[in-house]
Amino acid sequence: MVGRSLPLVMSAATRDVRGVFRRAKRNAAIITLASLCFVTAYVAGIVAVGIYLTPIYGAGPAVLGIAAVMAATGLLCLGVLSALKYRDKRRAARRRSAQKLAAAAAISIIPQLAKSKGLMALAAVGGLAFLMSRGGDDEDEA
Repeated sequence: MVGRSLPLVMSAATRDVRGVFRRAKRNAAIITLASLCFVTAYVAGIVAVGIYLTPIYGAGPAVLGIAAVMAATGLLCLGVLSALKYRDKRRAARRRSAQKLAAAAAISIIPQLAKSKGLMALAAVGGLAFLMSRGGDDEDEA
């Protein structure tokens, strides 16, 4: 019974994977095109501001003013990024602390489980399943 349904399941799974890759490629192409348009509009805007400010302040001060505003905006973006990284680091530390506390609580009940071999085997299987499910969790923490 299972042998007959296996090709159908594999076909559905590969079709879904193909769809995911197709959508990802389509989205990447559209995002690239949109990014190119936004960068072009940004450069055109900066040039327009420079052209507008040149008769008022002169070429040198206009360019320096634009550069100063861009540098300040860049520093602001880096500050926001730094704050977000710090927040993520705090959350990860809190999550690791909670996991250590849960592990300590689980270890503290081992003497009670040791009285029954069935419960001890069940706890061992559960612990193994938990460790296997956490196999790739440490890769995304930075």
